[in-house]
Amino acid sequence: MEHEGKNLRDDNIGPGGDDAFESLLARALRIDVPAAGAPAAVRRPRRWLSLAVAASVLIAVGVTVNNYYDARYFSSGDLATDVMAHMNHEPASLRRTESVVATGEFDQVLQQAGARLSVAPPAVSYVRLCPFRGHMVAHFVVQASHGPVTVLLLPEEQVDTQVSLDEDGFIGTIVPLQDGGSIAVVGEADEDISEVRDQVANALRWRL
Repeated sequence: MEHEGKNLRDDNIGPGGDDAFESLLARALRIDVPAAGAPAAVRRPRRWLSLAVAASVLIAVGVTVNNYYDARYFSSGDLATDVMAHMNHEPASLRRTESVVATGEFDQVLQQAGARLSVAPPAVSYVRLCPFRGHMVAHFVVQASHGPVTVLLLPEEQVDTQVSLDEDGFIGTIVPLQDGGSIAVVGEADEDISEVRDQVANALRWRL
């Protein structure tokens, strides 16, 4: 039986004997068998890329929704409510301090908001360009006799008459301006805000 198996092997190999067999075996071992699994390696980066893109989209949507419902962006429909919500959203601005902002910084923010003051109020401790009801407005704080007084310059907000504010220990007013727009002035309940209100209203000019 062993003899027959040897003859069968010799018959299939043909001339060349063991050397031919070894050569055939070597060629067989050089076949790239793992190539069949290559698509899996290609698909994996594509899958991770898709997941990364989806995650980026979700983050962008989340930021947009968060900003939309942020009190600085979202309008309740009532101007007085939005003024108080915006002020309360930036509590750091309400600190009593002797620090004042540089004149250049104050003027730059007002310029970016499309406004200027012929006479700047004294002791401005805080100034920012803020989003408010779909527009960028100047928001600054004056250190008055009893504490900080917040001022918002609102060129896009029209009111027919003066609007009073009274909420959570703060009092304020929204004043219509002769050139259009309005200003909101808010202070603590024991603060006389009329001096700041009149000074800003008389000195303000729009640069729109």
